Amino acid sequence: MDLDLPVPQPAPSIAWLRAMVARFSSGPDHARRRALVVAELAKIDPDALRRLAVSTTCTPAEVLALAMGVEAGDAVADVARAYHPHTVPDAAADLAVARLVAAFGGVTDELTAARISLLVQACDSTTALVANARTHSSVEETLLVDPPLRSTRRVRDGEVVMVSLDGHPFGAGTHECPGREHAIALAEGILSRPRRA
Repeated sequence: MDLDLPVPQPAPSIAWLRAMVARFSSGPDHARRRALVVAELAKIDPDALRRLAVSTTCTPAEVLALAMGVEAGDAVADVARAYHPHTVPDAAADLAVARLVAAFGGVTDELTAARISLLVQACDSTTALVANARTHSSVEETLLVDPPLRSTRRVRDGEVVMVSLDGHPFGAGTHECPGREHAIALAEGILSRPRRA
């Protein structure tokens, strides 16, 4: 008897997310997952993202979520604090992943993971870029003299390693961040917001 039973999906969690994103992958998995991220970014015009950032009071990740057609609230920050392999996820972080999976349609696949990873990547680093840029003449100058990250973590052969970002604030090589233009647009938009009286 041939039954067309639905394939069970993995439960959304930090462990699931880490296992599905380009950042913590290598080889063909990394290339395929990175291509999904690049395709998602290609749907978002940086100039439109900059304008959206000016017109809201949202955080960088929340602005990006709006541009992607979802509302993320504080879920992205909850995921971001437990995203890296050196951190220990908790129930709140797993619940936040589940909320983001639901916002993106409820399917635990590589595309959903790619979309969530874009928001997580925009969370702390772009917020720090905005903060640093407030004391410099431009976002570009900030990236040269006071970048938000000096190093990052990668997984190589199952081991977490530190990678220097000196001279390459968005990384380099196969793991270079594809969201440079979007991060700059978000930061510039937020910095251009009218000051409140």
